[in-house]
Amino acid sequence: MLQNNKKGVYWIGTYMPISGLSINAYLIIDDMPTLINAGAPITVDKLIKKLETIIEPKELQYIVLNQADISYAGGLKTLTTLAPQSRIVTSKYESYRLGLYELLIQPLIIQDEDTLNIGNNTLYFYSAPFVGSPDAVYVYTDLDGILFSGEAFSTTVLGWETVNAHDLTELVEAYYDIYIGDSEIARNSIVRLKELDIRLIAPGHGPVLKNYVHKYIDALGKGFAFTLE
Repeated sequence: MLQNNKKGVYWIGTYMPISGLSINAYLIIDDMPTLINAGAPITVDKLIKKLETIIEPKELQYIVLNQADISYAGGLKTLTTLAPQSRIVTSKYESYRLGLYELLIQPLIIQDEDTLNIGNNTLYFYSAPFVGSPDAVYVYTDLDGILFSGEAFSTTVLGWETVNAHDLTELVEAYYDIYIGDSEIARNSIVRLKELDIRLIAPGHGPVLKNYVHKYIDALGKGFAFTLE
């Protein structure tokens, strides 16, 4: 659970100890309650149970997606049956992929540097091309200084704590190297994050990263060099 203001930001994801992987989702309680990501088909029931301990699903106004891969959008069909009033928010390309989940809906399409006010919080959207998906986005709220980063800064960990204050640079680099790789376009989108006042990084997988924020950005922004022999 994250609570940086009186209304609160909550982790309502699922950690799977056998694999060390978590499927993260975050609930922002504000005038217009907003869910960041919808989990996977295998985790959506747990997500809904956690959601219902905080608000009624019918109160949910927005479901914002970093991207439309199965661990981010796979729970949408189940979730939207309980929250039909909620509006899905994502980028244009990712919206096309929602048909994979048998969703015939018109999302709110956002572009780079668009904003969405949900009350005390304003969400800022920044393009994250090829950070796990061709048209992925970062989501940032300046009130809390939280970056919802999707695949960037994700990790797998043995032993769970929702917020991790230790230096996990090696794990963050290893995950990035495996799942994103040496993409100049992705790397440039990460370097751009230095302009933001980020106090917490809330990734798609792994614990929320409390400290060493600039070290993580520098590490992933430097890229990965290949030597041909």
